[in-house]
Amino acid sequence: MTNKSLSNFVSDNAADLKQEMQKRGAALSALSEAAAALARASSTDALIQEVCSAIASQAPYVLAWVGKAEDDAEKTVTIMGGSGSAIAYTKDILITWNDQIPSGLGPAGACIRSGKTTFVIDSETDQQYLPWRDRARKFGIRSAIACPIQDGVEKLRRCLLVYSSEPNSFGETEVELFQSLAHEIGFGLRSIERQRQLDEQIHQKQLTQERLASALRSTIEAMSRTMEWRDPYTAGHQKRVALIAMRIADKLGWSNEDSQALYMAGMVHDIGKVAVPSEILTKPTHLTDLEMKMVQGHVEAGYQILKDIPFPWPIAEAVYQHHERLDGSGYPNGLKGDAISQGGRILGVADTIEAMSTHRPYRPARGLAAAMDEIQAESGVKLDSTVVNAALDLLKEGNELQKIIESV
Repeated sequence: MTNKSLSNFVSDNAADLKQEMQKRGAALSALSEAAAALARASSTDALIQEVCSAIASQAPYVLAWVGKAEDDAEKTVTIMGGSGSAIAYTKDILITWNDQIPSGLGPAGACIRSGKTTFVIDSETDQQYLPWRDRARKFGIRSAIACPIQDGVEKLRRCLLVYSSEPNSFGETEVELFQSLAHEIGFGLRSIERQRQLDEQIHQKQLTQERLASALRSTIEAMSRTMEWRDPYTAGHQKRVALIAMRIADKLGWSNEDSQALYMAGMVHDIGKVAVPSEILTKPTHLTDLEMKMVQGHVEAGYQILKDIPFPWPIAEAVYQHHERLDGSGYPNGLKGDAISQGGRILGVADTIEAMSTHRPYRPARGLAAAMDEIQAESGVKLDSTVVNAALDLLKEGNELQKIIESV
């Protein structure tokens, strides 16, 4: 070989090597950008769009899109999303995976049918690409690769298409890189779908819980109304107590769920009065000691009615303790201090406010002002001072307690 021939050989090899390195660099850059897009995508559409944008941002790639095989009679391939300077190439384009018609013989159709990577080495010479040749010329497309998208478990019948403005852009290294990317897209799509299904399950569970909670609340309100039919003089008492207790709990920073649970406890706090003769409940004069003991027995009766119902909150406990007092002077068990639950303490204050503010068969209403004076006098002795202060704040802020007393 002459020196000139040797020089030409070296020069040609150097040019070829440079070209290969440029192709590999473009593919690596595209893969790197696409991997970052995969990591941040939170939906199927976003994943496809961002990955395709990342690929098409690297020269010589002018277009990338993801296709999905449909099960219609024509076996069409739907473009799920794409990006690139030649994106208009995909507008109104007909692509299928039907091997009996020309529109199914391109790289996308062949890839979907076989589950294997397919190429267009040069759009000007590849006969399988003839149906799209003129369109490719218009958008500067010379070569393409189609890689099957899988998730490691099953074929998704989807494919990644990448188009280059240069012929023969996809050598062995580039094929491996884009196949790897297609697999990652498959894993990403599967993960997003699983997350979507999980979110849907969680949403459905929340809806079910909300319906159950609504049904439970409606049932408790029905129980309360049934109880009040026996004692028309105190009609609305339980609901007023429930509303006052719930607002106090809100004021104390309770969660909405816990406040709603306390509301339900308030709605049935006197349910045990079903065990008390109605003539005693409606007696227009003061009760004898024996009659008073019978009335006080409603707390134990109420607890026995509620204790075996699997409420997710301590409703039975709050009902059982709403007449207990911090100094041990309450009933039925003479509990003191911390032995009384927070729910029982709030119901105790709410019950006292309502009872003194409204009419009873044996006495006229003493009014809200007198009720508030009473709970202030008992604050820290019989009634929890924190709960009492919250009730006083409610009275000051728009006279909310008076509105509750008058609204039911």
